[in-house]
Amino acid sequence: MNLIQLEYLLEVAKTKSLIKAAENLHISPSGISKAITNLEMELQIKIFNRSRLGAELTEDGEFIVSKAQEIMLKVEDISIFAHQKINPEKINISLSVSPNAMLIIPSALVTYKKIYTYSQVEVFEKNPNTILSDVKTDKTDFGITIFTDEMAAANPDLEFETILEGGTVICASKNSPLAYLEKVQIEDLANQSLILTEDPILAGYANELINYVPNVNILFTTNNVKVITEAVSEGLGIIITMNLFLNKLTSIQNGSIITIPFVFPHPLRFSVGIVRSRRKKLSEHSKQFIKAFKQNLL
Repeated sequence: MNLIQLEYLLEVAKTKSLIKAAENLHISPSGISKAITNLEMELQIKIFNRSRLGAELTEDGEFIVSKAQEIMLKVEDISIFAHQKINPEKINISLSVSPNAMLIIPSALVTYKKIYTYSQVEVFEKNPNTILSDVKTDKTDFGITIFTDEMAAANPDLEFETILEGGTVICASKNSPLAYLEKVQIEDLANQSLILTEDPILAGYANELINYVPNVNILFTTNNVKVITEAVSEGLGIIITMNLFLNKLTSIQNGSIITIPFVFPHPLRFSVGIVRSRRKKLSEHSKQFIKAFKQNLL
């Protein structure tokens, strides 16, 4: 048994395919198949049930994979320790995160740091388009962001993993007339004061909305969550936003801001998830941080 075999094992377990695992690891399918077969023969345990549909872990295989993950994390810890002795300023994980997803990052860090105390994490708050650029140019190891199907199709060199899917809602003060509606229609926005964000996904959507409701008033544009929540709570304006992460806001929790489904002729659907380069393998610590993020998001 060697570390290369364990690396191949984990990639096949993740992709459930020898062909996809081989593509990700830049080796031949026959090479990865031989390595897995040799490992199974050495252990005298069947790890995968293979078929034309892919490779599924056996019950014994699930146990072996869990132990292999622990081993690879220990190996990475040794590497981190050695590198930190030479370069104490080295960051172990760097990620770019969209403003909405930043609401989950503190709790994800707490979960992650409980186990990997000495790992260093560097987080950059960026807009979705900049996150894609950061990942492409290796400025960060991966991104956590909002994205659409169109964005994924336009970036074939990136891998997008959807965690949750969502749509749009209106956020309004509990005292707003809109708060008493079961859903908000286009005509309900007449004479409302609208708060805009600089989010590139919502920008085009908001501009289209303004064409439908020409008499809508633009109160201001900002990405500052505190300013937005205060303005909405006080009834100064409303905001059209994505319906994820809102439960993390105190103003939503205490009922001072109400969310109402928004009916629009062209509904905006989006996903929140992980984006990474197809040519760059994620470290085991990056995978564990993503796991911590998912736990706190879901």
